[in-house]
Amino acid sequence: MLIKLRSGDQKAFNALYQAYERKVYYNLRKIVHIPEIAAELHQDVFLKVWKKREYVDPEISFESFLITITRNCAIDFYRKAARDKNLMDQLVLSMTEIYDPIADIIAFKETSIALEAAIDKLPPQRRLVFRRIKMEHESYENTAKHFGVSVGTIKDHMAKAMLFIRNELSDSKLLTLPVFVISIMVDAIYKQF
Repeated sequence: MLIKLRSGDQKAFNALYQAYERKVYYNLRKIVHIPEIAAELHQDVFLKVWKKREYVDPEISFESFLITITRNCAIDFYRKAARDKNLMDQLVLSMTEIYDPIADIIAFKETSIALEAAIDKLPPQRRLVFRRIKMEHESYENTAKHFGVSVGTIKDHMAKAMLFIRNELSDSKLLTLPVFVISIMVDAIYKQF
């Protein structure tokens, strides 16, 4: 199907749209909190998918490609909102209406516990590499020197660690956020230490 999409097959595009439209919309709703804006961004995401279809790699998950485009659309939206006072006021209003600090604290603690449990399940060397990079904010190069391995090995450890953690959080039903949000949460949680 991805090969057909790359060649401009609208039926392939429509099938992928049908398969992912709800997921993209609900993830955008969680990010921007305003249904109308989420719907607009949703259309932008799929328009960009169509325009960038030649970059779709059949060897890589289409969902990863879609998540990247969704993330970029959301980031572009927030950049635009930072420059547009009316849009920023609307965002602030919608955020204050839905903000529940107690639920957020509970969810953050539950996610922190699940994240720590997932990290503890990593193989020992991978866990050390992960903690050094995410907790100590060490570079890949310095981490490679510290462990006496190549940067490629460190990148492999990190890619496998992040995939494992995402899967663990997904299995624990805490992963309702896009992958990029999980990455941000990992950084936020470790900045507390």
